[in-house]
Amino acid sequence: MVPGSRVYLSHLGTRPRVLAPVLMGQMARPAISIGDALASSAGGSGNLLALVEIRAGRDNEVFAQEQRRRDMLHWVAGLEYASDVRRRLSVTLRMTANVASSIRDAIAETEATSLVLEWPTVTSPRRHGLSDLTRQLLPDRGIEVAFVRSNAPSQAISPRSIMASIRGGPSARVVASTAAALAEAYGSALTLVHIRTDSQHPDRSRREWESFEQIVQEMQRPSTLVRLHHHDDPATGILEEARGHDLVIIGSRLSPSNPNGLLSRQLLRVVRQLHCPVVMVRPKNVSVPDSARLIAANGHRP
Repeated sequence: MVPGSRVYLSHLGTRPRVLAPVLMGQMARPAISIGDALASSAGGSGNLLALVEIRAGRDNEVFAQEQRRRDMLHWVAGLEYASDVRRRLSVTLRMTANVASSIRDAIAETEATSLVLEWPTVTSPRRHGLSDLTRQLLPDRGIEVAFVRSNAPSQAISPRSIMASIRGGPSARVVASTAAALAEAYGSALTLVHIRTDSQHPDRSRREWESFEQIVQEMQRPSTLVRLHHHDDPATGILEEARGHDLVIIGSRLSPSNPNGLLSRQLLRVVRQLHCPVVMVRPKNVSVPDSARLIAANGHRP
């Protein structure tokens, strides 16, 4: 029997409120397009937070700050893109000497439920600053974070086919709900993939499969294609399943030994091989269960 509930949302009972902060010169258009799509959910809203960085020296002068404001507004205007998705992000301009602190303030002020950030590639012009910003924001567990990675920085993301990889754990449901929200916004075909490997304990494989089946049922989305993929290496299995899709959605990992590590090295190598954009979702309030700590203590990855 199919449960009567809709797909589970981690911010159940609240309307989606998206915050997409940007720094001048970064590859912002892909992240903005994902932010617009997420904010287009029923009752959703969002803010494009344009952060004007104040630097030491002449930037402290009033004229210099006004010029930087104008430059930022001109740059943001140049990020407009053609899309069937209705633009939902309103623009807020903020001067800042501390980017991470300003983002935290904006999260509190807007009561944001989702944060959308660029996931920089090796060619991203602001990759070092963005990587440092990510490290500063990772300890904040009160908000979902969607990291957007694209090899086409000048193009908005507009997928016809979306694939979401769902195994189990804290990120499984938020990956599914994010994938469903984006598929609805873009009118895309959606495929949910479960990668099964024989290298882990059969009990864990069974629990992950049961969780996957429950998520699929809760979505009540008959048009969704469901696939089970057997592979000794889950990361390689994702790479194989990603062929032919325009957007791949994955969840961050849960590692008690490295709580700020978002992906395993194997999966990160796979992500770098993907030609299509990738959205990695980190759920809010991720905590390490006692069972995971025990497994880690015995020298095994969770």
